[in-house]
Amino acid sequence: MARQVRAAAVVTVAVMATMVGAAMAQVPPAGGPPPGGPPNLKDPGNANGPPPAATSGPRPPEVVARSVPIDVAVELARAIVAACHEFHIGVSILDAAGAPKLYYVADGTGGTHAYTAYRKANTALSFNLPSGKVAAAAQADPTIAAKLAADPNNYVTWAGGLPIMAGNESLGAVGVSGAQPSAKDEACALEGLRMVQARLR
Repeated sequence: MARQVRAAAVVTVAVMATMVGAAMAQVPPAGGPPPGGPPNLKDPGNANGPPPAATSGPRPPEVVARSVPIDVAVELARAIVAACHEFHIGVSILDAAGAPKLYYVADGTGGTHAYTAYRKANTALSFNLPSGKVAAAAQADPTIAAKLAADPNNYVTWAGGLPIMAGNESLGAVGVSGAQPSAKDEACALEGLRMVQARLR
């Protein structure tokens, strides 16, 4: 009987040692990746897609549309916020292709104002008119009315969006949202543009 108990104890210890060894084999080394590890960035089949093609030398510059330089865009946005200091406003500045250059949301202002400002700027740029004048233009021109109706999510006819010009060349557009009435948005945009006009080239 004693022999049987000793044999059972030996078997139990052996099984436990095997289980502990298997468990230890699954524990990652200290400082290593968590179980499962990070995605293998060199494996084209991973969730991040194939790795980028190998390149040598500096990256070529991206092709971008004409726009207000970023330092001037920030100065413009700050000048607009100062002109509209009694309101919580957002400012959006687009490049000449309609891509965002700057979203500027002052502290204490809801971010939705930047989206409305984007729509105003997009309207001004697309129709080459202040956004507040597009509704009247649409009444006089069925082509403008059709274009306006075709994309109601990205066009608005409230005042506050203005083209940004350097002479006869477009640099994009600026939109302002949050003041009341919207004519005040436009007045603040005009004041901001006046402040930076000499730097628009």
